[in-house]
Amino acid sequence: MFYKNTRGRKNSLRQVGKSAVATIALIAGGSAALAQPAASPVTRAAPEKSPVPVLNKAQIDAYLATPDKVVFIDVRRPDELASIGGLPAYLNIQGSELDRFVAYIPRDRQVVTISNHAHRVIAAGSVLLGKGFTVVGAIGVQDYAAEGGVLYGQKFVTPAIAGVVAANTRVEVIREGFEGTEGPVVVADGSILFTENRADRIVRIAPDGGISTFLEKAGSPNALAVTSKGEIVAVQTAPSAVAIVSPSRTVLASAFRGKPFVRPNDLALAKAGDIYFSDPGAAQQAAQSATPPATPPKTGLYWADRKHKVSLIADDILRPNGVALSPDEKTLYVANTAGEYLIAFTIRPDGSLIERRDFAKLAGFKQTPTGPTSGADGIAVDVAGRVYVATLTGVQIFSPEGSSLGTIALPKQPQNLAFGGVDRSRLYVVGRGSVYRIATQTRGVDRPGK
Repeated sequence: MFYKNTRGRKNSLRQVGKSAVATIALIAGGSAALAQPAASPVTRAAPEKSPVPVLNKAQIDAYLATPDKVVFIDVRRPDELASIGGLPAYLNIQGSELDRFVAYIPRDRQVVTISNHAHRVIAAGSVLLGKGFTVVGAIGVQDYAAEGGVLYGQKFVTPAIAGVVAANTRVEVIREGFEGTEGPVVVADGSILFTENRADRIVRIAPDGGISTFLEKAGSPNALAVTSKGEIVAVQTAPSAVAIVSPSRTVLASAFRGKPFVRPNDLALAKAGDIYFSDPGAAQQAAQSATPPATPPKTGLYWADRKHKVSLIADDILRPNGVALSPDEKTLYVANTAGEYLIAFTIRPDGSLIERRDFAKLAGFKQTPTGPTSGADGIAVDVAGRVYVATLTGVQIFSPEGSSLGTIALPKQPQNLAFGGVDRSRLYVVGRGSVYRIATQTRGVDRPGK
């Protein structure tokens, strides 16, 4: 619910504002605050009785996803920002400076106030209400973190992995709060496209980190690839299909032997036009259901050849997920979310697959109430043939021979990844509504496809 000041309430809110200023001064640590009562009426009030509501993580993530509509005002000290972390803010000022900076706060947007704990910042929100702003809530960043939110400014760094990343390379948080994050792919200018699948949207991240909408209503895509002509190919889930979605729409495959796909997940596109894609079916949902169907839908790894004829490669991978090609396109890698090993196939000149084998053992494999899982999801490769897999433990990296080289831990479990940037030396990782970027010592493969 939104709370906005009206002319009839202005006088009473000004009174709230006077009390709030004293509270803010105490927060800021100013000497004038020492003469104030230990707890003002504003800070004693329960959040549900305050004119400024305390926001939970879901509400905060929703506001973070609409920076064109909401501004965040952080009223903490610089040392608190540095030691605790925060959220992307329009202004970082101490509470005692609100009056001086109020002219900088846009009045055509809603306002959220930030401190370490929400009860400390209700006073600042009340002051802004008294000045006519539309204040929609208060955030405590430590409360947000306790609910599973990731704070900007918290330092996640990489271990040293020879040829991949230097020690203590920072994991940058590009943005959080997306409605699902999947299927990134690099385009010609180094930008990354990824799917915000629950919102049925494809999002673009420019090399400078700028974020914009690339395409709306794309058939709820889950993963993307790029053709040699610059067309964007997606595996869609509504309806289930493999299709070109930009610049125009063309369905390439939607069924196998007359039966529609269940829920295509990921794809790899070769230079010759062959498309390899996974369909994990409804196996996970069935396992979590109290009454699973007698015959659960089959899972599948498929090959659509250069004429878009579809062949089933394997239907015995428990939960096929990410797919990727080696730099020379002679090997196809397949992630099995429910398996302990990354799978590999040899690709013959005609695009068909042979010699299935276990390529690399994944760390973190475990048994859960819904079945076995490694969390293996998206896959990327670099120019040296190293293989990067999003898993339960982070991004696991393997040599071209399948030996483990190390793992990059992330604030949240990753789902997919791709190299991007103008020289393809930045590793972009998406997952659980977040996008991360890591500077590397290597590069992604410079070719269309994925």
